Amino acid sequence: MKDKNYDSLDAARRIRAAGRPIYIAEDDGAAPSIPCDGLLVRQCGGLMESRAIACGGTAFIIHLVITSKLPTFAISAFGLEPPWKNEYLNWLEDPLQIDGASRSYRFGVRGVPDFEREHVINHYADVRHIFSSGHSVKGFLLGYGFDPIPEEFRQGTMAPAFVIVYDQFGRDYRSPVELQVVRNQTQPRVLRKRNLLEHRDPIPRGERT
Repeated sequence: MKDKNYDSLDAARRIRAAGRPIYIAEDDGAAPSIPCDGLLVRQCGGLMESRAIACGGTAFIIHLVITSKLPTFAISAFGLEPPWKNEYLNWLEDPLQIDGASRSYRFGVRGVPDFEREHVINHYADVRHIFSSGHSVKGFLLGYGFDPIPEEFRQGTMAPAFVIVYDQFGRDYRSPVELQVVRNQTQPRVLRKRNLLEHRDPIPRGERT
């Protein structure tokens, strides 16, 4: 009997994964979560590779490796919970979906770098992109929040946060990360070299003719 119930659940999930909307009690209950051993989300790279950059709002750059341990898995969306108000967050759109003219993800903010599409994972949030067990993706997750970083988080400090991965069933997986706070993104003012012929040396009083 237990095997029959398991087969029915698996069949229902396959039907919904194929695009047919059906109700599944096991997945559609309150706040369903991905099994703790079903997904591995790791922060990678050095300290400067995962950042929260103050630039009016906040530019989020998070370097991650996501590995599926599930028979079938797709990412439907990402989420982020920094330790401050973060009500309005937009993940950067796939540049190929915007106009097709560029392969770079761009914040459009002075002092914040662009990223080649092959190094970014934003576009893997697509229920049509099915991962098999053992498959991994690695790259930068890029987003812009309209809420500023509170002043209590000073330049260079590490801010704890949670990255959330939602699967094709709406289940979530929360993973802790650390983001280095970066402020003072304004470019230094370049001083123009003085041409000695532009200004005459001052002449002391009494020597004027």
